[in-house]
Amino acid sequence: MDSQEMYVTAWKQTSDAIVELVTGLTDEQLALATDLPGWDVHDVVAHLAHLEQVASGEPEQPTGVAIVPADYTNAGVDERRDISATKLLAGFERDVASRHAVLTSTRLDLADTAPVTPAGVPWTWETLLRNRAVDVWVHEQDIRRAVGQPGSLGSLGAQVTTHTFAAGMGFVLGKKVKAEPGSVVRWLVEGDVPLSIELEVGDDGRAHRTASPTSADVTLDMTSETFTVLAAGRRTPDAVEVRYAGDGDLAARVLANMTLTF
Repeated sequence: MDSQEMYVTAWKQTSDAIVELVTGLTDEQLALATDLPGWDVHDVVAHLAHLEQVASGEPEQPTGVAIVPADYTNAGVDERRDISATKLLAGFERDVASRHAVLTSTRLDLADTAPVTPAGVPWTWETLLRNRAVDVWVHEQDIRRAVGQPGSLGSLGAQVTTHTFAAGMGFVLGKKVKAEPGSVVRWLVEGDVPLSIELEVGDDGRAHRTASPTSADVTLDMTSETFTVLAAGRRTPDAVEVRYAGDGDLAARVLANMTLTF
């Protein structure tokens, strides 16, 4: 499976899972708060419907919104607050099916700039397809946590998301935490999407994979669900279960800065 097929398949499978999940929700469940401040489950559905509508090339609504990520996404949700979840879901399902037909019948150069992106950001096809797979899976999990229906933690969407977030931990350690040169941090991620990340900060302040296993200053041990919750900025470190060994101060700094923006 090449990158295009992987991203498109992950996005489509997750989108289908969202449709199945939301279709069975009551009005009371749709009104439940999610981990996103100010957004309930209906708002998450509105956001998903908004971005798929944009990606399908339909006219942007509302118009005249400044291209600031938070303003853009909130404006799309506000515009759809009075639309029923049933109607939002029908539009989402239609747009996903339409885009899936195009994306599975067209070979893309993933290095090319995508012609249509959320808020018109200058993304390549690689970035757009990857980020859409990540976005829908993260929002599926927002809904599942809110309504108490866990699932899809080992899906292709989960794998794409977890490995995408793992690739961003060098930025976290080197640029956000600004750990001292020579610092080594190891993430041991267990559960549905297990992986191990061991990074060392070089003299230039950049974090890179260690050439061979070494003694880490900090080892962070968590499930893949916890890893994605932290990397997606959904909960603070004190609200999840993480075990660590080593330098407690460095561990706290890393955990507090694990959120990535896509």
